Amino acid sequence: MSTRRIQNVDDESACGDTDIISINYEPTDTSANKKSSKENRPQQGVTTKQSAYQLETDHGGLLTISLRHALGQEPFLDRGRITIQSINSQSVALQQSALSNADRDKLKALSEEDGLYRLEAVVRTHDSKETLFLTFIKACALVESLMSDVVTLSLSQDNNIIAVSLSTQPISGCGSLVDQHQLKTFNTTVVFRHMETGPVPDTATYVQKLEREREARERGDTKDNRSFLAKYWMYIVPVLIFVLLSGAANPEGAAGGGAR
Repeated sequence: MSTRRIQNVDDESACGDTDIISINYEPTDTSANKKSSKENRPQQGVTTKQSAYQLETDHGGLLTISLRHALGQEPFLDRGRITIQSINSQSVALQQSALSNADRDKLKALSEEDGLYRLEAVVRTHDSKETLFLTFIKACALVESLMSDVVTLSLSQDNNIIAVSLSTQPISGCGSLVDQHQLKTFNTTVVFRHMETGPVPDTATYVQKLEREREARERGDTKDNRSFLAKYWMYIVPVLIFVLLSGAANPEGAAGGGAR
């Protein structure tokens, strides 16, 4: 499993043919001259044009996931959007907004309160069908990871998204001092997780064995090699129980007969 890291300089990013896609969002440069110069001089690992991912999806159209997050008890606000062109090849484009100074203050305060960072994902298919997923992590985990989070898309066997979960990169623990300027942009990794079929019992072999035993019994080929007790224990045990109960029910009669 390979990982490709893409730095977005034009508010658009895309990647494909990977099981894990890591995209680091940077704010859009408003200068037209700088923007055109960067497009004319592409750098290694940098994608500046969306046209490279004009592909048909496995569902017959684009699949988009709108991301909205809540910082504490505040209402959900737009965070960004994931666009999936092909699930089989994991062709993905990700757009995310940088946090404002006020949002960074709220996230830092939420982390100090040991609160939860909530993420709402709305999956929208090409035919406008929507499915809502809600996930959350500890705000301190997001802060400690310096905004490095993982969005996992769980897929069914027919490549439908059945779950969206959020996690962070491994951290040693909460409580470290993090400057607010380090909480400006999200460094997001998108992971596709396919459903795996569990092991099934080998019923065919067992059925064939039963068929062979049945055919052998019908032909009379089988011989019962069990011992006498193994064959008739179900008859012997009731007789023994009856004898024991009969002796226990007549102790005085047995003693009187002995005295004579």
